[in-house]
Amino acid sequence: MADHRHHQKETTKPETSNSDSRRADDNEHDEDDISEQPVRTNLVHQFSIQDADEILDVQGHDEDEQATKVDQRRRRFLVHHLRELFEEKLGAKHVDYGQSTASIVKKFCEELPSDNDEPFYIVNLSHYARQYQQWMHFLGRIRPFYAVKSNPSSFIIKVLAELNGGFDCASAEELELVRKSCGDDFDFATRIIYAHPCKPFSHIQQFRKAGVQMTVVDNEDELHKLKQHWPEARVLIRLKPNDTHSMSPFSTKFGANERECITLLRLARELNINLVGCSFHVGSRCLDPNLYTEALKQARRIFDIAQQDEFKFNFKVLDIGGGFSGHNWDKPSFPEVAKVINHTLDKLFPESEGITMMSEPGRYFSSGGMTLVTRITSRRIHNLAYKSNEPVVQLDRKMSLTASSSETKDENDTSERALIESAENIYYINDGIYGTFNAIIFDHKIFIVHYIRMSNEKSDNKQFKSVIFGPTCDSIDCIAHSIDLPLLSIGDVLWFPDVGSYTNACASNFNGFQTKKFLFIWRN
Repeated sequence: MADHRHHQKETTKPETSNSDSRRADDNEHDEDDISEQPVRTNLVHQFSIQDADEILDVQGHDEDEQATKVDQRRRRFLVHHLRELFEEKLGAKHVDYGQSTASIVKKFCEELPSDNDEPFYIVNLSHYARQYQQWMHFLGRIRPFYAVKSNPSSFIIKVLAELNGGFDCASAEELELVRKSCGDDFDFATRIIYAHPCKPFSHIQQFRKAGVQMTVVDNEDELHKLKQHWPEARVLIRLKPNDTHSMSPFSTKFGANERECITLLRLARELNINLVGCSFHVGSRCLDPNLYTEALKQARRIFDIAQQDEFKFNFKVLDIGGGFSGHNWDKPSFPEVAKVINHTLDKLFPESEGITMMSEPGRYFSSGGMTLVTRITSRRIHNLAYKSNEPVVQLDRKMSLTASSSETKDENDTSERALIESAENIYYINDGIYGTFNAIIFDHKIFIVHYIRMSNEKSDNKQFKSVIFGPTCDSIDCIAHSIDLPLLSIGDVLWFPDVGSYTNACASNFNGFQTKKFLFIWRN
């Protein structure tokens, strides 16, 4: 097995206080009196955790005033007109809006056969519909094209398609997924954008064959490709905005500055490419709404330059990309970000200009719609007893072999190893780093864990330093290196809310483990 310590060091998360971790709870209310309320914490190195009895009515981060307001507002968006889609076509169960996620998790677990310990996702289909309605309420001028990459699940595509949403596809496989989900009669020309700036020839041909009309470029070679393989395409120039305040910036990989944009304008005129506007992306999980203002100013300049006599392009399309959060508690809130964008659009791109506005939100739609439910399949209690390698039984055989480097003390021992060896209990669950929790590495995600005891036996809630491992045979498959948990048993549940974005999308089937089961609900 490869040495993963270097990667572990790079992906180590900072310590989080209890007040911070309580901000990161699920989006629903925990009002139901179930036998064990879940305990919540962030999956980082050190935490404080509350006694289960103390948090019976605690909303965690949803106690935050902003999150409460967002939740109350979202409840006003009605989704009953989608009941046929939810129940008859997707097989969802209806639950009351106020029912806690904890009680839903426990009910699903109790309904499964006692020997069924496979992990599963609970999918709240109405979440996607309400997110769409919220978008149209606050950013009505801008049509959302869901970034399929954030969660390429057909149920999300079907819900958003029913609401007249569009789709940002970055590959031929994502295009085919939309076709299978929406049918051959879907309006590919106006409801799909091929939003990848760097495209293989074979993918270009498939998008063209499907009837897609719009794509993006940020370099000269792409214009030559389109001239040869897709000459009638409607093309946006992708700009290079300031994305320094985003969790996952893209500007090092994609985007053209003003000088390069002018080069592309000249070449497009020479090749007779149909440039119709520009796009930008301020980076995934943008933490500063003013970056949208800066990017819109940059786009306005390119719009004005493009119409000069040298180029004579009449830009009529503006794509503001993604970067929007999918959580109620993130600051600034979505309504606050929308207010900044609308204010800037009104000044720089007034409605009287007739500009078609579009965007590519991904995690905004997908993040809050799924909850992962896992089981403790194995455990190692009294883990401290495993630390010593001192011989216990004296044998007559004498060994005089020279100690290998692996038997000597490793001066570069990582802090993760020290934390694991000092933990009192270790739990093994049936999803891990190669599955849903890959987002810890690839998306800088902090997961929130809750527990539910499935046994009716009364248990002590004394806390122990614990480790949570995933199911594979790789030691890097560690979800939490040090976490305070009570003594839990095999069969008890650990569940994780808000796991809808960049989780199952990037999961592998390594070692034969992958969460593939989805159970659907909708709230009204």
